[in-house]
Amino acid sequence: MYKSMGMKKVSEKKLILKAKKDFTTFGEVYQKYYPKINNFVYHRVYEDATRNEIVSNIFFKAMKNLPKYRFMNEEKCSFSSWLFRIAINETNQYFRNEKRNYVIKEKLFEKQSNEGDKLIDLDFETLKEAIQSLPLYEQNLISFRFFEKMKHKEIAEILKQKEGTVKVQMHRTLEKLRNILQGVLSYEKI
Repeated sequence: MYKSMGMKKVSEKKLILKAKKDFTTFGEVYQKYYPKINNFVYHRVYEDATRNEIVSNIFFKAMKNLPKYRFMNEEKCSFSSWLFRIAINETNQYFRNEKRNYVIKEKLFEKQSNEGDKLIDLDFETLKEAIQSLPLYEQNLISFRFFEKMKHKEIAEILKQKEGTVKVQMHRTLEKLRNILQGVLSYEKI
């Protein structure tokens, strides 16, 4: 039994060394580790398309960073451990992005529409298009605040403005975006 485990380590090491020398053999690495990585992501992300994208990103990053991988202490950090760390980071990044999207939606729709209904059925593509319709300066404000999670003070430093000015601009930008979205959503309901 112990010998078979040693053989597994040797074959893993040989496989990785082979893939490092010739990226066309990375497919073998992919085939060997795909079931485990996909299963890991499957239990965290339930939507098939999203899960497939995350798994694809994991293997792309692994292939891109394969030359950086070192066999230092295989008991503490085998290749599969390294790959799972990439999987954890990618999955966590997905959830951070989802949380940001939720915060943006929540902030935009904390006020009620004229009909008194909360506007909560907004998809990200509609939001993205509405943001892109804003002037670049306002797009940057939204990016800094919600995607980069910067405080008003940090944004003010970058833009070389007063913090109060940035707060007012942010408020006006969110109002403008809210109005754009309410127009789009009202138009879609007709």
